[in-house]
Amino acid sequence: MSMLLQQFVVAVLVMACALFAAWRLSSVRLRLRALDALGAWPGLGRASWLVRLRERTLAQQLRACGGCSGPPSHPASHPAKSRLP
Repeated sequence: MSMLLQQFVVAVLVMACALFAAWRLSSVRLRLRALDALGAWPGLGRASWLVRLRERTLAQQLRACGGCSGPPSHPASHPAKSRLP
């Protein structure tokens, strides 16, 4: 391989890894905004992989921290709160 081709391949791999890391570390809201922006491009709006990715991202939004909270704790489990003044 020529040196130029090697540098091109390395640059593409580094960019792909950086995009993947940014995607995984971003919030669900930011991911949905990015998917909406990609969907506005001609030809990408109806791409099957983009639709599936949007559906999976929406499913992740439903499983966010607010949706998975457990039942409220029993007052007797907190001794300081159960004592009378």
